[in-house]
Amino acid sequence: MKRVILGGLLGGLVLFVWGAISHMALPLGEAGVRSMPSSLEPAVLTAMKTAMNERAIYIFPGMESHSPTEAEQKAWQEKYNAGPAGIVVFNPTPRGNFGRWLGVEFVGNVLAALMAAIVILHVPGSVGLGKRALLVGLLGLLEGFDIDVSQWNWYSFPTTYMLAQLVDHLVGWFLAGLVLARICRE
Repeated sequence: MKRVILGGLLGGLVLFVWGAISHMALPLGEAGVRSMPSSLEPAVLTAMKTAMNERAIYIFPGMESHSPTEAEQKAWQEKYNAGPAGIVVFNPTPRGNFGRWLGVEFVGNVLAALMAAIVILHVPGSVGLGKRALLVGLLGLLEGFDIDVSQWNWYSFPTTYMLAQLVDHLVGWFLAGLVLARICRE
């Protein structure tokens, strides 16, 4: 159990440091992400504050019913095809600070690395460090395929964003896997 905890802590630290590098020093964290033009921001924010009042993910075009009729589905499809379409992650009363956000990120990284440590602990040491690290890297790619490809498919996330996330997950988890494969062995 000590190996799992140590592996989770050190693997989480590696993920955290990799995240800082991939988002601050490499283009991976910014791929496909754009800021709203400053000339449009005041009008858009005013409209959003007027129309949206709770922390939620807003999808447009929206559908009024959770059980739409065939005619409502057809009308929605026509609106969708006419465009634009997208999602807005909205928080009317954001709070927090950078230090808290970094802390939550680190805890999430450690918890994820703990899960990977439990998995890698069950892989025989005879498999070899490189292959065990690659297995952990593939676990990261698994999360990318499950989450990032779905967001690209269903919510039109930019292709460059999705591909950058896949690279980010694979590299970060492979690096964490090197630590986990070394610490969490029979």
